[in-house]
Amino acid sequence: MLDAGSSFRTQEDRMPTTETSWSPPRAVEPIHPISFPPTPWIDVFNASEVVALADSRFLFCDNNVTDSLVEMVFGPDGTLAEPLIRRPIQGLPEGGVDDMECMALVEHENGRTIFASPSLSNKIRKGFETAPERRDRAKPAPARAGLLRIDVHEDDSLHAELIPDFRDWFVANSPKIGESAEWTPDDSGLNVEGLSWDPTSNALIFGIRTPVPHGHPMLVRVKIKDLAAPWKLENLKMLDPVQLKVDVTGDEMGVRSIEYDPTREASLVVLANSTSESDAPFLMFLWDGNDKGKMHQFEDIWFTEKMRVEGVAPGTVDGRRVIVFVDDRGGYQIIWNEDPRLEKQSK
Repeated sequence: MLDAGSSFRTQEDRMPTTETSWSPPRAVEPIHPISFPPTPWIDVFNASEVVALADSRFLFCDNNVTDSLVEMVFGPDGTLAEPLIRRPIQGLPEGGVDDMECMALVEHENGRTIFASPSLSNKIRKGFETAPERRDRAKPAPARAGLLRIDVHEDDSLHAELIPDFRDWFVANSPKIGESAEWTPDDSGLNVEGLSWDPTSNALIFGIRTPVPHGHPMLVRVKIKDLAAPWKLENLKMLDPVQLKVDVTGDEMGVRSIEYDPTREASLVVLANSTSESDAPFLMFLWDGNDKGKMHQFEDIWFTEKMRVEGVAPGTVDGRRVIVFVDDRGGYQIIWNEDPRLEKQSK
């Protein structure tokens, strides 16, 4: 996400205002967000990805909260049963992380670990917003360059380690990122908004909002050689990327959230507009991990005009399987697994 007020160039989200090849299934009820309750330690919500911590308990990260994750506790009816809970992340250097955008939870023999990433994006260079060269409009953002490994202890406390120079390694080993690493997000510069875990390859899956090479949303796969090894670049290995096949809207789409669903043995993927030049809406797909990037769209899943879905996670509430969404503007919603809107998938 970009700094508020730093430029008129923003990655705005909106429903289509021009003709596209997609139109909402009007006979099907859209998903409406429920606003988060007032929370004294968050002035303005900017909620991003969400993961299931336990039955009825979910964690999300927020771009405006750099030192904590936020817990939601659900009641049997699928609404919040308690106020939002702040979960401080211990071990972070002061000012070491900015624009926390995405995360994935991994359960392994030694416990539970959350991997979290900032957007890896550049900031806008003040005073150069209209510079003719894209690279002149951007400036590096060191606090957006790291990769976090957060151990979840038995008492639910969070303890983090940071690889501060992860972005440099990520760019150097991702040829398709190319010169976009030198641009701002709304100039199609590098912007990561999704993170998932692939248990078959022990790899983190980075969902890229921009760039979108040749019009295909991109997933960058990074294998973790040993989950228990020291948290260093030497423990990482770049795998081949995947470019997702999608031609639903006619407008360019980028990845806005991705999370592995063990019950479906596939990842839930939310796509929407890549930049403010695109009118693509928020839509949900299922990707089974195939290298060709073929996906199935949940054709009856769509969202109200003002809902910006930047987090999706499967889990359970009161023992029932659900999918939880978080809204960038400060809200959430769930759908039960038996909801008929989940039945219709494209072939």
